[in-house]
Amino acid sequence: MNENVLDDYIALLASKGFRLSEGDLHFVHFGRHYTDASEPQVKIALEVTLIKQRSFDGSYFIAILESLVNENITSKKKAYELLDRLQNNNERKHSYTVG
Repeated sequence: MNENVLDDYIALLASKGFRLSEGDLHFVHFGRHYTDASEPQVKIALEVTLIKQRSFDGSYFIAILESLVNENITSKKKAYELLDRLQNNNERKHSYTVG
């Protein structure tokens, strides 16, 4: 597998006009080391964060990354399945019965 998955993805984002700040990039690398995540997991967490939050949100990124690592998820498909499952669980916790 390509050892520069994350660097390639960050370069792709920059080529499309989306540039992460130096602080954001440092936080991404911090998150990788903090969670002991693989590059593909960090790339997926970054992509999900940018899509769902529409900007870089460090706390959201770390939460996603921790979930990916805890569930040993390395594919985008499995990551979105996990997000759907987590969201459905969260919605059930916050639903109220009237009547």
